[in-house]
This record gives sequence, structure tokens and C-alpha cells, in this order.
Amino acid sequence: MSESKDCKITIGSKTLLVSGESAEQLTNVADYVNGKLDEIKNSPGYERMSMDTREILLELNIGDDYVSTKAKYDELLIELAEKNKELYEVKKELASVKSNYEMAKNQVVELQSKAADTAAKIIKLETELKKKSN
Repeated sequence: MSESKDCKITIGSKTLLVSGESAEQLTNVADYVNGKLDEIKNSPGYERMSMDTREILLELNIGDDYVSTKAKYDELLIELAEKNKELYEVKKELASVKSNYEMAKNQVVELQSKAADTAAKIIKLETELKKKSN
């Protein structure tokens, strides 16, 4: 398990000492939350909202991002599973094609050998026939 790292982050106007696996990750999260705070500060009527309403609006915005991202992630997982299944089928088909190719190649070698044997027999028989005719 990773060791916990302490990190100072600022969210809004508050500086906090937090711990996590990665100071960079914690900083990225703080930057994200600050970006969301900036977005809602530009909302109409922000100044007239109570602190509770502001916090709820921030939570809803972050929750919306999470739900949207999770839905996209789930779609990508399904797409990945489908692509993996397709890849498996293609690999299976490729193995079958390779096997058929090897069998066909072996048959060609066998047929070439038989053709060479047959050609040799024909030459032998033609030679014998010429000897008998003379």
C-alpha cells in the first residue's frame, strides 16, 4: 500500500493540510474544485445566495460532472468489452486461417511431389515405349 503524503491545498479562500497517496492528485482535485467554484461564482444571483445554497450548487455541479463522467466511463467499458470480444473472434479466425494455410501449403508440397513422381514415371514410360518401338 502506498504511503500517505501531506499536501497543502487552497480551496476558495481556505488553506487546508490534507493527506493522500499523491500530492499531485490532491492538487489536481483542489484545482478542479476551485474551477467549479469560479464557475458558480459567475452564476446569476450568486451574491444573493446563502452559503448553504452555494455549497449545494457546488456539490450539484461536481456531482453532475461525476455522473456524466461515470456514464461515459461505463459506455467505454462496454465498448471495450465489445472490442475485446471482436478481437478475440478475429484472433480465432486468424488462427483458423493460418491452420488452413499450413494445411494447404502441405498439400501443395505433396501434390508437387506427386506431380514430380508422375512426370518421372511418364518420362520412364515414354523412354520404354521408344525403346520398344525401335
